[in-house]
Parts: sequence; C-alpha cells; structure tokens
Amino acid sequence: MYSDFLTFRLDLTSALLINRANIVYRERWDLDVRALRVLRLVCSQPDITPKAVSQRALIEKTLLSKVLAELETRGLITRNMHASDRRSIALRATAHGLDVAQASEAVGTDLEVELAKALSKNERKTLERLLGKLSHSLLESESASTPPAGS
Repeated sequence: MYSDFLTFRLDLTSALLINRANIVYRERWDLDVRALRVLRLVCSQPDITPKAVSQRALIEKTLLSKVLAELETRGLITRNMHASDRRSIALRATAHGLDVAQASEAVGTDLEVELAKALSKNERKTLERLLGKLSHSLLESESASTPPAGS
C-alpha cells in the first residue's frame, strides 16, 4: 500500500508539522514557515543572493521571488546590488526583519518541543541521527551523480 512507503510517511509528517506551525506563525506575524525560513536565512547571512537562498532553503526560484517580494513589501528585508558581483542582488534583513526572525525562531523552538512530545528524548535523538544519516547519504549520492560544471 502507498502509505507504507517511507517517502509518504515523511511527507505526511512534514505536512502535518508545517500546517500546525503555519497556524501559529500566520496568527502571530501573518507569515508562513517558508517565508520565515527565508527571512531567518537572510538574517543569518547578510548579503546572501537569491540563488543561494533558493539552494539552501530548497525553494524553487519563482516561488522564492514571491516570498522575497512579500518580505520586502512588509519591510522585513531589502534588496540591493551585490557589492562583489554587480549582476547579483544582495539580500539583507531590516531591523524589523531581525526582530521577527528572532521572535519566530524562539516560537519555532517551542513548537518543535511541543510537537515532538510524542517522542522520548532518546527517540528524538535517534530520529535526528537517522534523518541526518539519510540526508547525508542522499546528498552524497546526488552530488556523485551530478557531473562537474563544464563537463
């Protein structure tokens, strides 16, 4: 049965966790998990490019463009010409953006604790270790199958 596949169970769990977090985040800041993930990334790496955000946050470019426009319109980030590459855009959080990112990170930490109550401390550590191992393995196999640039 399709629900026995690991990918389905991971998708289902992820969707349920994100839906719960979105309720809290939208009520508090009228932003969703994706937008806050982007905002936190921009806060942690001033002058990051949209391309780098797309790669690190695993967000497709068109969707990222919409998220960045929303964050900019709301005064949470700014876009400027990149100092070292005039063809690129540099993203930076505003003071308000930094405040929202910090507050949402604290709420996110509390949410994770609340949502993971179904697991014991050891189960949580085991889950984190196994997910890390699986992600690492998949990333390694993906990079091994990708030909180097210029090949």
